[in-house]
Amino acid sequence: MIHLHKAYLNTTQEIDTLNATHDLKRALRDSQIVDGVVVVFLPAGGAGVLILENNQSIRDGIKKMILSLVSREEAPLISAFCPPSVTIPLKEGKLMMGAWQEVWVFDFEKKTGRREVLIQVMGEGAPKKQAN
Repeated sequence: MIHLHKAYLNTTQEIDTLNATHDLKRALRDSQIVDGVVVVFLPAGGAGVLILENNQSIRDGIKKMILSLVSREEAPLISAFCPPSVTIPLKEGKLMMGAWQEVWVFDFEKKTGRREVLIQVMGEGAPKKQAN
């Protein structure tokens, strides 16, 4: 089974970090897939996705590190340091991430606006119970 879910996140500042974990869990629930993988992909340049602990100082440190290597004027190059996709294993309906980990979108585009996030869930559904 394959399920594709489109989510939209609204950036509110020039450099933004947005939590996509809730959208990921919604896609997983809608898919009814229990074992497989989930791929989170950002089709636009100038943005990336990472799995991180939910800690603002970690996100701020990553933004600072990336901007020390690439200027905002070169936002499409950011994907060299912050990839456009992540793949997460799925087992028994649960994302195989650490207890404190979440999926974060890093947006480095100058213009604020709506960003598309593609979430594809691939795998098998729950086994069907046999009637007696």
